Amino acid sequence: MRSLLAVGWIGGCGAILGWWAFGWGGRTAWFLVYVWAFFVVYLGLFRAAVGRGRGPRIERLSDGMEVAPERIQFGSSAARFVYSGEPVTMAYRLSAAWLPLFGGRLRVEERWVHEGTGERIVRRGTVEAGFRRDAVARCTVQGLARGVYRQEALIVSAVDAFGLMQAKRESAGGGQLWALPGGLGTAMPLPGTAPEGARLASRRPPGSDPVPQVSGTRPYAPGDPLRLIHWRSSARTGELRAKETELPAAGRQLIVLDAAGAGGSAGAALWADPALAAAVEAAAGLARRALEQGARVRLAVSDGQSGTAEAQGRGRDGELLRLLAAVPRGATRADAFAELALREARLAGGAALTLVTARADAQLAAALRGLPRGVARVVYVHEPGAAWPGPAHAWVRQLEALGCPVTILAPHRPAAALRGGAADAAIGT
Repeated sequence: MRSLLAVGWIGGCGAILGWWAFGWGGRTAWFLVYVWAFFVVYLGLFRAAVGRGRGPRIERLSDGMEVAPERIQFGSSAARFVYSGEPVTMAYRLSAAWLPLFGGRLRVEERWVHEGTGERIVRRGTVEAGFRRDAVARCTVQGLARGVYRQEALIVSAVDAFGLMQAKRESAGGGQLWALPGGLGTAMPLPGTAPEGARLASRRPPGSDPVPQVSGTRPYAPGDPLRLIHWRSSARTGELRAKETELPAAGRQLIVLDAAGAGGSAGAALWADPALAAAVEAAAGLARRALEQGARVRLAVSDGQSGTAEAQGRGRDGELLRLLAAVPRGATRADAFAELALREARLAGGAALTLVTARADAQLAAALRGLPRGVARVVYVHEPGAAWPGPAHAWVRQLEALGCPVTILAPHRPAAALRGGAADAAIGT
């Protein structure tokens, strides 16, 4: 319909100019007729040049994503990976076989949608091609929020040097863009912010110290501390028996993340919960540090669909970060974290257990009673400057009484960045 209107408008202008020139004459009328004829010929050549499949083309350069994690090698070739909160630059080679005949500009536009929140982001790039056949355009976005983005459309267009005509090619979306938590905003210990009676946070990553496990009993020897006496075995045998302990298998770390955030949000609103974002970053930082120390890390998330992931060794955190990037997936039950922590701890076989949460979950304390004393540590992410509610004080004291050290962490406050929409796209060459 639009093309018919354009043809009708051009034809109408030609008819009017022809009537004027032949009926009234004059230099001005004939000059306008020649201009109209030149424009029609120019338009015909443009249409002929872009026809027969010779429209503008696009090629994503392999090194176009300048902050892409190089070690992420899994997934389909259409999937791309970046770190959340960092500027993302992508490069494309745009070309049109007929462009040297007309000159002009090349444009690229990507449309993405966040699978968790439904937020749409548009990225645009423009480059002056002049009379060259191709050119490289770069698009920069100032920090993507954590999550998985699905490409809705990829549009490449070329405009002639006069800006009169445009050739466009639009393809359906394909591939995913993963904004991974980089651990750069890992929560840090807050000295003096823990409630009275809470254990001060250690500089070592929570759960990195091996926790001795009871492997049996032996006769009590003079000088053994009273805490080593195994009273149940002593009562059964009639003589004092001491606990025989051993360190868990070296280099094993289990991290369980509570995907409920602060506990007051659900669905798309949960993605905007700063408490959940801080907990995810804390889990990412702990996992990456444990991997750098050579440990084998198992990560479990309590959102019902994400499941678990395991990795070992420096630079092998791809699966763990991809799991954290998609949190939360599915509905999150209030009691899911305590159930998952208990189940994973029993399957871990003595591995160091770290529980990361941003809420005072009363059911967690009940679950920890079923585990050996001191086997688990809790990382409680708390917003700095916010008032401590009374139940949180009691909850921390309860965990400490069960022999579960509690580390109070506060998230960093990075500078706010523009998000979403065309305002997020920097246009340049």
